[in-house]
Amino acid sequence: MTTLFLIRHAQSDANAEGRVQGWLDSPLSEAGRQQAQALGERFRSTALSAVYASPLARAADTAQAIAAIHNLAVILDDRLKEYHMGRWTGLNRAEIEALSPGIDLEADHELAVPDGETAQNMRDRVEPFLREVVSRHAGQSIAIITHGGTLGMLVATMLGMPVMRRHPFSFGNTSVTEVTHQRGRWRLRRLNDQCHLHPLQSEWRP
Repeated sequence: MTTLFLIRHAQSDANAEGRVQGWLDSPLSEAGRQQAQALGERFRSTALSAVYASPLARAADTAQAIAAIHNLAVILDDRLKEYHMGRWTGLNRAEIEALSPGIDLEADHELAVPDGETAQNMRDRVEPFLREVVSRHAGQSIAIITHGGTLGMLVATMLGMPVMRRHPFSFGNTSVTEVTHQRGRWRLRRLNDQCHLHPLQSEWRP
């Protein structure tokens, strides 16, 4: 059985400011650095064979907090980058609504971003990545640190869900989603788990 820990990056400065990031390379905030440290401690006793990450700093730096504990090098892969957000990159909600009047950011599941990536673009990226990882790490446990939009498509691809921009999943900063692959079948074991940010409320470790 192969186990994948799918992890969203820690809070970035742009997260804290409520800005759309996409490929904007915003660094971790002070709170984000603390979150990354807590995440690393959560995985201290977990045997990992590899740590993969998006090359964007907020994901790569979060990944390093796990990789350093296990003396692993972070493997950066462009296919794990967030959606390219086109003309919305770096904007906040008010600025987006001014640029695209009438848009409903919460209800529009097929969200069309001006000059940005489509859901099919994202599926075309993550599907071959998953095939390669499962083939390369059969029977192993690995961590993959990426972004909310990318995580949504990764999980949707595993579960055979339709290609669409917004899936019914939520991923908080440094949340852990655990999936396993065995005999060609994916199983979702854990979704959006942030218990390491509340150490007094839980003693769970992966």
